[in-house]
Amino acid sequence: MPWSQNQNNDNNPWGKKPSGGGSNQTPPDLDEVMKRLQERFGGLFGGSGGNNGTPNLGSGAFMAIFAVAFLLWGASGIYTVAADEEAVILQFGKHEATKGPGLHWHFPYPIETVEKLPVTRVQRLVVGVRDMGDGRRRQRSHESLMLTQDENIIDISFIVQYKIKSVDNYMFNIDAPEKTVRDAAESAIREIIGRTMIDDVLTTKKAEVEIETQVLIQSILDGYKAGISVTSVNLQDVKPPTAVEHEFKDVQSAKEDKERAKNEAQAYANDIIPNARGEAKKMVLDAEAYEKEVVDRAQGQANRFNSILDAYRLSPDVTRKRMYLETMEEVLAKADKVIIDSKVAGSVLPYLPLDRAAAKVEVK
Repeated sequence: MPWSQNQNNDNNPWGKKPSGGGSNQTPPDLDEVMKRLQERFGGLFGGSGGNNGTPNLGSGAFMAIFAVAFLLWGASGIYTVAADEEAVILQFGKHEATKGPGLHWHFPYPIETVEKLPVTRVQRLVVGVRDMGDGRRRQRSHESLMLTQDENIIDISFIVQYKIKSVDNYMFNIDAPEKTVRDAAESAIREIIGRTMIDDVLTTKKAEVEIETQVLIQSILDGYKAGISVTSVNLQDVKPPTAVEHEFKDVQSAKEDKERAKNEAQAYANDIIPNARGEAKKMVLDAEAYEKEVVDRAQGQANRFNSILDAYRLSPDVTRKRMYLETMEEVLAKADKVIIDSKVAGSVLPYLPLDRAAAKVEVK
């Protein structure tokens, strides 16, 4: 049944329900409503009505709107690249070009998109702890606790510094770069610590562990073709687990006392043994010198006796007298007596050496 015949229906969409007992009202026609709307808004586009009064959109206005929209779309392709970045141009998802720092333009979305990567910036990744942002740090035990070669547990946190060396590999070969570096670093440090003694990690071999870990991380990432270059690995906190830290310190103190006592004993031995060896060498050298001296003296005396014997054979009297005089000279040189001839004793003041209380004077 048409709407015009349903004038008493309360759901009449074309008008209000007739009030009172007045005459019936005919609802407006749908075509009439559309015509009125076109007349009201059609003039905004500068169009002219057709034969039926319907406005047409002007071609000039349409071209102007299209030109403005095209310019805005083209301007959206302007972008800048910072000094430490490179821009990767993706054309429908494919790597098209790489741009350096400066102002550039690309075909706007959806033809091309731009991904900016900090290729020269050294990025920093902490493994084992997390910075909370307010100066506090939260320990990540599942990352920091690991087993050493001597089956001890050690708590290690370290920093990995890296940068991008290949934008193609970095963008298309790995999905989550930071997680990839973190997983590779954790795997590498566990392997290195697993073949290192705990005392070496805590004392003398920290630098070696850092270098070996860096090389192994780089090897893992190169196997993934991740396009990442690891610049350094720095161990931060290297300590035993918190639950046994006090006992571990006691053990370390005992080991240090042992090493100190051992070093002191070694120092004492190093002082005594060389001195004893030096004294022994000196005694040997003194004995050898005394032996040579006695032998040389005996040989000299024998040679002197032979020379006197030869002289005595040539001139016995002269030799005998000379030997007597030399003997007396040697004997009297040690005597404290003063001998004065009796012929002149009365006219000569006797010599009395006052500095020698035991001296004797004999007059002959």
